[in-house]
Amino acid sequence: MSTSASPVSPHDHHSHTTGVCPVTGNTHAFCAPQPGDLRSPCPALNTLANHGYLPRNGKNVGVFDIIRALKEGYQLSTVLAYLLSFGGLFILAQFRKMSLMDLSRHNLIEHDASLFHMDVHNDEEYASIKVSESLVNLSLKEAGHYQAGRMTLEDVANIRVKREAASKPLDGVHAEIARGEMAIAIGILGGKDAAKSGLDLETLRLWVEDERLPDGWKPDHTQGLYQTYKMTTVVRDRMKALKEGKIHNILDDDQSTPAGAAEETAKTK
Repeated sequence: MSTSASPVSPHDHHSHTTGVCPVTGNTHAFCAPQPGDLRSPCPALNTLANHGYLPRNGKNVGVFDIIRALKEGYQLSTVLAYLLSFGGLFILAQFRKMSLMDLSRHNLIEHDASLFHMDVHNDEEYASIKVSESLVNLSLKEAGHYQAGRMTLEDVANIRVKREAASKPLDGVHAEIARGEMAIAIGILGGKDAAKSGLDLETLRLWVEDERLPDGWKPDHTQGLYQTYKMTTVVRDRMKALKEGKIHNILDDDQSTPAGAAEETAKTK
């Protein structure tokens, strides 16, 4: 289940039409998407495709392909993998095979107030899959207050409150999705003690920006439903306390913003 770097130069274009990379030399080596490959706004699924756990071309993806990839690539429990996969397809109303691009349909699974993607312009049906460098830099800059160099659940709550205040309002379903996706990411990539120790920021950056796993990485535990629920609850409860003014958001003391972030945000309103 371990990963390794691809021997392929990013300039050596080749075909993933069969869903299998013909040149990596390793079943789950990283290979960036090639022309014609499809991706989503979700770094978790894009990473699985870039490592060959999902079809590398991002096409003709079935629900059991996703379940298998979540279990093999991230070692999710069977229950959690089934819940996320069937729950996602129910929200999308996509009951046959799909492409990863289908997850870009706005306000189904994809949502505004993302930590890494800009909000969708008014009336656009599909969100961009492009990661905002400014938002990534801002989110990572605002982390590390509780564990040096790491994104903790407390950091996520602080950042989400600030991001939601500057974005379009989220309904209850999308607010829960937004909390849960970061809890799962920290739980998977941060290791078995991630609920307390968080996730290394450089690992998070690699996963979000390059949509790849660190060389040699493999999960050290099974990420289950109950563990994920507990982690999501930590984020939700802290966000509630922050919004009610019961605790202070340390990010309110830092008014600095990376160049370009404010301009990008303004363009989406």
